Amino acid sequence: MKNYKYILGKLWVSGLVVCMGTACNDYDITDVPYEKTDSTGVALITPPAVSSDWDLEPISNAGQQAKGVFAYKDKKYDKLFTRSLGWNGGDGVYSTALPDGNTFWSFCDSFYGTVEEETRMRPADCNNFPRNSIMVQTGEDRDNQLIWLADYVQTAHPDKDGYYKARTYLRHPMAKLTDEEIRNGKTDEDYVYWTGDATVYTDEAGVQTLQVIWGGVDLKNDNAPAGCCLTEHSLEGKPGDGTYMKLVSRDDNFHTGQKYYGNTLYEDEDGHTYLYGQGSNYEIIVARSRTHDLKSPWEYYIRNVDGDFEWQATPPGNTEIERSGIAKDCSLANVFKKGGTYYMVGQGSYFDKAVYIYRSETPYGPFTDRKVLFVVPGTIDKLGDQHLYTLYNIFLHPQFSRVGELVFSINASCEDFSDNFNRKGSADFYRPYFFRIFNWENVYEE
Repeated sequence: MKNYKYILGKLWVSGLVVCMGTACNDYDITDVPYEKTDSTGVALITPPAVSSDWDLEPISNAGQQAKGVFAYKDKKYDKLFTRSLGWNGGDGVYSTALPDGNTFWSFCDSFYGTVEEETRMRPADCNNFPRNSIMVQTGEDRDNQLIWLADYVQTAHPDKDGYYKARTYLRHPMAKLTDEEIRNGKTDEDYVYWTGDATVYTDEAGVQTLQVIWGGVDLKNDNAPAGCCLTEHSLEGKPGDGTYMKLVSRDDNFHTGQKYYGNTLYEDEDGHTYLYGQGSNYEIIVARSRTHDLKSPWEYYIRNVDGDFEWQATPPGNTEIERSGIAKDCSLANVFKKGGTYYMVGQGSYFDKAVYIYRSETPYGPFTDRKVLFVVPGTIDKLGDQHLYTLYNIFLHPQFSRVGELVFSINASCEDFSDNFNRKGSADFYRPYFFRIFNWENVYEE
């Protein structure tokens, strides 16, 4: 029996192998163009006006999504995250728009070191595996404008060990490695923090900080929850100086034991920040902070024994969580609002390659009217093995939308963890790929 667990933004599977050499939930992705005219030549569907500068590649899977919805691979952002020095892979790919126009990115497990550019091979002995990492983006250019806030082992000697390997950004307080082991680039294998979502909070004095949720994991105990942490970071100064993104507070006892909330966040105009989580059976659950400050008290949206939803101050137990889903058959909840309607998008259960969209009248659901938004192709654009074995961590990045389209990243894993190393194209597994979905509202057209 497979055991599926969400620890904030990371899905772990223990037990049986998920996919034995074939894609899970494969869809028939065929290169069939959209029908754009009727029998008389009258246009039925008008493709979006896409600039060549955007470097988008259309996905022709018309039979798997609503007519008039257009899906593209975003090759510009794929190239942005095709790295050969320092960070060259990672999952849990979160982004948060910052007030200065920059973007904060956070990652769970990451690869740091060097990659052979021509073959895209990631040598195992030239890379290490920090358990989380952060970065600030100030532009879209491939070779600059990305400021990796990493503590490198060493960057001066390419012929010596540790070259562009990095240390975990935020270590778990129960991790057992010694200071010397950490200095040499070894990474934790017992207790770790994986990142959750982040938000910008403005206090009464007008001071803005970035608040980031981190989920603790006991790797030696079947990835059991091991606490929760909230960090706050300064937004003063500019990227690259000593104050910008400086850690100003850290609470390792933040909502301890609440493993389910903080996968994704939505800051609503009603004064609350909504925190979405994953139940044990692919149901979405939600809590909210009393104000936009994540340190303010939380309330949990729970269905009582009479079947009615209500907000309660007490953290729910497993039985309450199991009956309190606000959406079914969904992995991660990406919530946004357009007009008077709230929408939620996410992957289906069991690594489904379809991305679904739901809608609701409130940010706390219920989210219903599920439709297929688009289907992720079964292959990825890389050297060597191109098969998409496991699709996970589908995240929405609204700040990068140009004309109202939805911008997604996905993570693609290989068949076996060892395939991330020492073979052609191995550096392009375990990293994000990007998509843009235009005219997404047509999903709900009759």
